[in-house]
Formats: sequence, C-alpha cells, structure tokens
Amino acid sequence: MPRVRRVVPGLLMALALHAHAGDPPAIEPAAVQALEQMGSYLRSLKQFGVEARSQTDQVLDNGQTVEFRHTTRLLAQQPDKLLVSVDNQGIHRTLYYNGKRFTLYQSPSPYYASAPAPANINALIDLLNSRYGIELPLADLFRWNANTVRQAGLRSAVLIGSETLDGQRCDHYALRQDAIDWQLWLREGEQRLPCRLTITRRDIPEQPRHSVDFTWQLTPAISAHSFDFDPPAGAQEVPLQWAPSKYSLEAQP
Repeated sequence: MPRVRRVVPGLLMALALHAHAGDPPAIEPAAVQALEQMGSYLRSLKQFGVEARSQTDQVLDNGQTVEFRHTTRLLAQQPDKLLVSVDNQGIHRTLYYNGKRFTLYQSPSPYYASAPAPANINALIDLLNSRYGIELPLADLFRWNANTVRQAGLRSAVLIGSETLDGQRCDHYALRQDAIDWQLWLREGEQRLPCRLTITRRDIPEQPRHSVDFTWQLTPAISAHSFDFDPPAGAQEVPLQWAPSKYSLEAQP
C-alpha cells in the first residue's frame, strides 16, 4: 500500500501554525466576535452530543491526493463524563471516561486498556496528550476560549454570507493565516455552534483539504451507565503504555 503523509491539523492546531506578526489585511471585528461567541456557547453547554463526518485529503508519496472519510461521535456531560467513538475504514475505536477511569477499546479486538483518570474532561485531554501521546478527536470543542483568536495570528477574517446547511441557517466565514486557509460555518442565532469546518493547507504544494460537517444534539439521551465500559465476552485488559509519539483515535490509512 502506498505510504501517505498526514497533512491536516485540528482546528486549534491550524490556528497555531505560523502564528507570527505580519501585515494583516482586513480582519472584521464581527468575524472575530462570532468566533468568541462560539467558544463562549460551547463552554456553557453542560451536556451535548455531536456527530462529525470528516473528509480528509492525504498525499501519497507520488504526489497524488486521495480522500478518506470517517465519522466521529462524541457524547459529553460536564465536567467529568465523555464518550468518543471513531469509525474509520472498518475500524471502530472508542474512548470511555466516567470521571474515575478512562478506557480505550478497538473493535474488532479482544483487548482493551484502562487507566485512572483525572477529575475533568480538560485534564483528561492533557493527560492523554502528555503521558500517552493520544490526540483526542474533537478536543478543540472543549478548548476554544476568548484568547484563541488573538493568539492565532490571523491575517484576515471576513463574513462571506449566509447559507442553509442541513436545514440550518449558518453564517459563512473565511479566515487566513500565513500557510492555512480555513472556512467556518456558524449557526445563526444564540446557539453559535459550528455547522461545517474546512481547512486548506497552502504550505503543501498539493494544498490538501480537511472538511467536517457537524450534527448537534443539545438534549442527548444519557443514562447512568452511558460512559461506562462493559467489556465484551472474552475481552482481556492489557497495560496502557506511556508513549511520547503522537497517536490519534482516528485510524490512519
């Protein structure tokens, strides 16, 4: 199988790349305000569910760009409950976090790994990244804050217009950094949730794209055991090893 280069960052990583001062073109205050409103609204949610359908370009060693798709589903209850599952090319990876422990399970597989967990979701994200080298999908939804835009080094941020996505009216914003273009569609009204995100890498000749469509549930069905892992019959627990290299629940081609 041809090797591919992973070329698409997460949302906050995209904002952080090449974040240095330049000659900034038009940055519309209303566009920046909309991003801050999105972060404020996301932080206000006590519980939510979201399905993210992703299309990601990968560049083969011969320069050809190919597209891969996967679906991520997330269920969260603040401050200390989380369930994240990723379906990617026949592989199903899931993280369970119940406030006391987190568990990683990949299906089909007879093995799972579990370890003690910190007291909240943000601390869990830090632990997974620093100790185990695991990048949690959609972690940006918990990390966006008022300082993110100011730290990003945006060169432009403008409102393109408004359109309907999956029956929802969304404002379409175009933003640019030195090496990255990204577009963000935000739900109109008080619930400033992302409807779609598209990132284009201009620092790579093939200019690969990563696009995500979001479907939100603000009143998801949650039970007392929604975040507990129930091992399949015959499954065995294996140690979770410390790993300095980065790893993602999103299986790589």
